[in-house]
Amino acid sequence: MVLMKRIVLFFCLFYGLWSMSGQNNRDHIQVLDTLQLNAYGYQNTPAKIPKTIQIIEINKLTAAPVESLDALLELVAGIDVRSRGSKGVQSDLSIRGGNFDQVLVLLNGVPINNPQTGHHNLDLPVDFNMLDHIEILEGASGESVGVNAFSGAINLVTKNPQHKQAQAVLKAGQFGYLKGVFDLSHQMKNIAVYNGFSFQRSNGYLANDSINNTDFYSLKDFVNIHYDGVKFPLDLQAGYHQKDFGANSFYTAKYPWQYEKTEGYFAALSSQFGKKFILKPVVYYRLNFDQFQLFRESVYRYEKPYFIYHKDTAQYAPGIYYPGHNYHKTRQLGGELHLSFHSKYGYTFGHVAWQNQKIWSNKLGENLSQPIVINDRISYTKYAGRSYFETSLNQQKKWHNWTFGAGINTLFDEKYGWQLTGGGFVNHKWSHLMQYISISSASRLPTFTDLYYQGPSNIGNPDLKPEKSWTYEFGSKYWYKNSQINASIFYRQANQTIDWIKFNINDKWQPQNLTKLQTLGLEFSFKQVFQHKFFKEFALSYAYLQMNKDNTSDFISKYALDYLKHKLTFQFSHRFIFQTNLFWTGIYKNRNGQYLTYENDAYRLYDFKPYFLTNLKWSKQAKKFRVGLSVENLFNITYRDLSYIKMPGRWLIFELQYQIK
Repeated sequence: MVLMKRIVLFFCLFYGLWSMSGQNNRDHIQVLDTLQLNAYGYQNTPAKIPKTIQIIEINKLTAAPVESLDALLELVAGIDVRSRGSKGVQSDLSIRGGNFDQVLVLLNGVPINNPQTGHHNLDLPVDFNMLDHIEILEGASGESVGVNAFSGAINLVTKNPQHKQAQAVLKAGQFGYLKGVFDLSHQMKNIAVYNGFSFQRSNGYLANDSINNTDFYSLKDFVNIHYDGVKFPLDLQAGYHQKDFGANSFYTAKYPWQYEKTEGYFAALSSQFGKKFILKPVVYYRLNFDQFQLFRESVYRYEKPYFIYHKDTAQYAPGIYYPGHNYHKTRQLGGELHLSFHSKYGYTFGHVAWQNQKIWSNKLGENLSQPIVINDRISYTKYAGRSYFETSLNQQKKWHNWTFGAGINTLFDEKYGWQLTGGGFVNHKWSHLMQYISISSASRLPTFTDLYYQGPSNIGNPDLKPEKSWTYEFGSKYWYKNSQINASIFYRQANQTIDWIKFNINDKWQPQNLTKLQTLGLEFSFKQVFQHKFFKEFALSYAYLQMNKDNTSDFISKYALDYLKHKLTFQFSHRFIFQTNLFWTGIYKNRNGQYLTYENDAYRLYDFKPYFLTNLKWSKQAKKFRVGLSVENLFNITYRDLSYIKMPGRWLIFELQYQIK
């Protein structure tokens, strides 16, 4: 009841403020539909793409109360961000009720999904302060962006090295929180360089609990070098990231003293040829390391071959001792060639791509005949590898106010054979209103964790098959000057859906291909920019989902059936006293399903409870300087975002920024 009162109070306030300003913005000339993006295979404006497209422009959200990429994505109603911990330590990202493995993540158009597990898809060499904008494509999109775009795709676009700028951001707050971001773009003749560096740390937000274990440290470094050659340009991207964090009950509530460390390297080289017939080749390389400790070694000291905390020996059950940590090394090597051209038949674009994935591990893969010994503690005893090749071809044709399009994607993997996906659309534009109907399909390959993981609470399934989905969508878009409205309704039918399930509460989790999973959803978003002495911007979005499984078996679902049934978000910014600004955000979540926790030496099931989070940031701009104070979780509510993991309460953070553009 208190929750509903807060929601009603906020919306009465914001509706009243918006109504008061309606008389004063009729001469406002800002045009929202100007950003060019590449989310549908070629450059276009969001209003003309026949799908639900969300664009987050970072420079317009510098005053927002967000500290990490996952918190930024949380502002989109169609995205479900399920965080383990805080400040981007680790988050599962899904779109429209899909799970965390079903979203294709790209960095400047380069696919960077982690083949080990989707839990690491946001382990990136860039901080959100290094981005220019984010392109979010909702719905199955295999025909346009390729494999793994099962429920959607997200493209992270970094700052342009040709735009001169410099920035330094320092943040400090409760729980020993400290963050620094430094980046610089500069140009020397025909070479432009962008370099961004960030670090952050915290002592952990459960300071009053007997087990805190929520401390973290992260480091990111990214460089983009652009060579503007006479015959062809070159773009070199390279990055490094490292994260160390206490993983309090991340993967099982039975053992709270978990710890994880990830480290990764990324590099990509691309170019572009031609004017009428455009070719864009790209090659990329990614190397990742993951160390997971079920019993954190800084607590359970290692005394060969045991791990001991005081007089407690780490063990799963009496006499069954913890054998040691999990070590994984994954490598991705790939190349793509994009092509596009215009003709009397319309616009044609497509691509060919190849990627090789390998993993060395002591937990994932098939047994090696000869273990690879790294040192006296680390040995890779298992290995798995695979390659896939895919091609796509899309055609669009405009006729008067109508646009028609169709595409096809073929993928070959030596284990699963050929996978065929495709789609088509028709849209009609009249003045500032566009309506569309689209049909799209996509597939997703199982991760190495899905196939091979063996642990105290989980068991892999090497017989898994790729999952497939078809999405049918009808939508309308209205974009005009300072107003933007989007509405859509969609239906997704997923076949052979992969989910971790158990039939009994004490069983181990195991991935299975469910027969069918049907999803019906609707989304609405509204954005208004004001030209007013007090009001600046207001945005509201809402998403509703209903999912059903086709088979009648009763089981406990770890991911697929604990979707967000209702999600509502708002953003509101306005001026405050002494020429300062306030930026409010609110997020309401009502999740279907139950979560499993471990209490009093037994597993128990609990229903997810709805919650409403409010965040606030005060800021003051003074020439090149900005100071700010953020208050996350303003009302200090207790909530669970991902099963049994306790999330932070109220958190105050002070910010100082210096920027040159």
